[in-house]
Amino acid sequence: MKCTECKFENPDNTRFCAKCAAPLHPSGDISVSPAKASETPAEELARGTIFAGRYEIIEELGKGGMGRVYRVFDKKIEEEVALKFINPEIASDKMTIERFSNELKIARRIAHRNVCKLYDLGKEEGSHYITMEYVRGESLKSMIGMMGQLSAGMVVVLAKQVCEGLAEVHRLGVVHRDLKPSNIIIDKEGNVRIMDFGIARSLKAKGLTAAGVMIGTPEYISPEQIEGKEVDKHSDIYSLGVILYEMVTGRLPFEGETSLSIALKHKAEIPPDPKQFNAQIPEDLSRVILKCMEKNKEKRYQDAEALLSDLNKIEEEISTVERDIPRIKPAFPKGIKAAFKKRLMWIVALFAVVIVAGSAFLYFSRERPALSSSEIKMLVVLPFENLGPPEDEYFAAGLTEEITNRLSALHGLGVISRTSARQYRGTNKTTRQIGEELGIDYVLSGTVRWDRGPDKKGRVRITPQLAGISEDTHLWSESYDRVLEDIFSVQSEIAEQVAQQLDLNVLEPERRALNANPTENIEAYDYYLQGREHEDRGWAYTDTREFEIAVEMFENAIELDPGFALAYARMSYIHSRTYFFGVDRTEERLARSKAAVDKALELQPDFPDAQRMLGFYHYWGLSDYDRAAEIFEAVQKARPNFNPELLGYIQRRQGKWQQCLDTLEKAFRISPRDTEIIYELGGASVSMHRFEQAEEWFNRVLSLNPDYLPAQLGKVGISILSEGNTEKARTLLETLPRHRLTDYMWYTLGMLEHNYEEVLDRLAALPYNSFEEQHFYFQKNLAYASVYYARKDVLLMKTHAESARIILEKAVRERDEDQRFHAALGLAYAYQGRKEEAIQEGNRAAELHPVSKDAAQGPIYLLNLAKIYTIVGENEKAIDQLEYLLSIPHAEYLWQLISVPQLRLDPQWDSLREHPRFKPLLEEK
Repeated sequence: MKCTECKFENPDNTRFCAKCAAPLHPSGDISVSPAKASETPAEELARGTIFAGRYEIIEELGKGGMGRVYRVFDKKIEEEVALKFINPEIASDKMTIERFSNELKIARRIAHRNVCKLYDLGKEEGSHYITMEYVRGESLKSMIGMMGQLSAGMVVVLAKQVCEGLAEVHRLGVVHRDLKPSNIIIDKEGNVRIMDFGIARSLKAKGLTAAGVMIGTPEYISPEQIEGKEVDKHSDIYSLGVILYEMVTGRLPFEGETSLSIALKHKAEIPPDPKQFNAQIPEDLSRVILKCMEKNKEKRYQDAEALLSDLNKIEEEISTVERDIPRIKPAFPKGIKAAFKKRLMWIVALFAVVIVAGSAFLYFSRERPALSSSEIKMLVVLPFENLGPPEDEYFAAGLTEEITNRLSALHGLGVISRTSARQYRGTNKTTRQIGEELGIDYVLSGTVRWDRGPDKKGRVRITPQLAGISEDTHLWSESYDRVLEDIFSVQSEIAEQVAQQLDLNVLEPERRALNANPTENIEAYDYYLQGREHEDRGWAYTDTREFEIAVEMFENAIELDPGFALAYARMSYIHSRTYFFGVDRTEERLARSKAAVDKALELQPDFPDAQRMLGFYHYWGLSDYDRAAEIFEAVQKARPNFNPELLGYIQRRQGKWQQCLDTLEKAFRISPRDTEIIYELGGASVSMHRFEQAEEWFNRVLSLNPDYLPAQLGKVGISILSEGNTEKARTLLETLPRHRLTDYMWYTLGMLEHNYEEVLDRLAALPYNSFEEQHFYFQKNLAYASVYYARKDVLLMKTHAESARIILEKAVRERDEDQRFHAALGLAYAYQGRKEEAIQEGNRAAELHPVSKDAAQGPIYLLNLAKIYTIVGENEKAIDQLEYLLSIPHAEYLWQLISVPQLRLDPQWDSLREHPRFKPLLEEK
């Protein structure tokens, strides 16, 4: 059965799409609204078709009860818009069209960041249509279908934005009447956007709904809609309650065989408490959801503002709970936590809207290095397709990863990384297309179905297929139908068969790796796979609660099997990475990482995965790059397909810049579609002032993912660092989405252009006061002080510096070993004229993270020290630092790196411009 939303082909007995989770309607199913019986136009419009003399069809976005929706290019206004056709059954009713026209006049007044804009209602060639803003993003329905249960924190962040949008809509007298996850889009900036007011109606227009006619979607319909009664804002609140229910539980409150049976349950049945399906959600959140879903609308929230108020309270409680959990101690204050949540939403949206531009990639691939020598056979293990229920997706992913790991132990075989391989999940590309894009010789794919028995074990059916690229030939396939306890032997047999089909000479140590069993306890293994799933979600969506759940899953696995070395190793990895990226930069976190990896190595001293996690501990936890590199190199000898990207990152920090580039290019050959590796190649090139090469790498990233913000910002930075071209930088920056790094780039650009009024306006509009990155801390008052320093307004400079000082002194007391806060505090003291204290703090930051320890990021704190010296009048010392920084490669971000063109522009150095030692610095080397 084909899904009407995403066109995915589902088994006939499925009621919800396995890919996007949209409801499926078999032929003969009773539909609530007769408008779903047909569509307009009758035939799909081909790409390139010009409709109504101005709309060029780009692609069909989907279809529903109203009709087909297309992404089009409006030639009149030269912008992309969404064009929705109205079904003939609806359009034939003159009163309905008049109502739409009247409502559109009201809806066009809605100008809110959480509501999609409506433009016009038109008629052409016998078809009525509506045009609206085109929002590039992913629906909440797809997100739920992909992730299952969302964390309480994520639910509240999303729900608050929906409430804010509804509040504005209701204020203008409009009711949505068909609110559902597929009508809620998360755009590329991370904002929730309420879509599709196609059947909304004015609160002021009475009696326009025919008696007994239901309009809405059965799974989310309110009781009064089912009865065909007058609909108001309370109906939208009920539908939002259903959406919240689905978000926290991963399921709908009511299910049935037909749409009508589901709709009737909304009228007659009490929804079960969502905590029955997700015990981890707060009690208050459960109560809020059930209050939204009261049958009597007078018992629901009376407006969206009241609901928003309760959600704000819950958010504060969630934050408190997160701080109090003994296993996770977030290392950031409340203001930074808010910014962190903003980052979470941006990353969710960024992940959701990844677009692969294959043709552009093929253009670049013509000039890339050869991917393999004649002696190495290259293979990719594509994500095995899960034929079971969506909740078993983690099992298929874990099976794919394990087979990949086993094959990675073989010499003579190059295995494409999991990161590049999983981008092809659900792809429609042919084997040959995948082979050309990855530069490989063979593709291993397959399907998995886990039929759980009453003991939650049951049987596993796995069907792998091996295909050759050059001749597009099918080399081998097999069907395995085994009890779950045989899962490891099946993995080994598949790997053995691949090695045999590829005529690989498997030595005894490699054979032991192929046949290794991570645990004898199947239930422990299941917990481990669940932990891996939550771990991946945590990094993809920057959700700290997912990390905690992952650790809990690994602990459950270890409790069942105390000898499960792989679970200990994976737990160590989470702790090390959490520490390194500042999620919880505490000594307790670091100690937990060391304890877990030590236990893994005690159980299996020669276990490559445990050795690798020890390398992460030394790299991320101790910044002991020599020891980390030594460990990673040893692991690579045992596992030839271990991606060397981390060695490249370490070499960069060791100051081995050319080796870093060489190593990252090797990593690129293993992961040719890994945007992070390609971006880091560009970043390293920027650090070495190889700007033309850097821009080529950034363009390659954007050919794979046009929305990859770091690469977009990298191109903005290059235009200034290489040419001092602020006009070009501004043109590029205007195309980018709102994000805190984009905000900071605007601040930097405005300062370079001496456009101080614009900078002050932008700072005033920021919705946050601070944020922190790995080696960067932004504090709004400190930014204000820098503007007034450039304008020579001493009073306002000192006033804002004093506000920053209070915050920063507290931060330093709480986190004395964090060089970022010492660096910022040094600037605050400098702006206040507290010379000795400013220099002391600047030196403290440089001592905590010296160049001798980190050649890539250490110079950041010397640049900060140069700024402090300049502000307090120590010009000779400032120029000493600048001369040194211009002579070495260092960090790749515009605001952490200096170049001659940038030095000429930056007002930070105005007091040095007449110094005889400064003028030679402005000459191109």
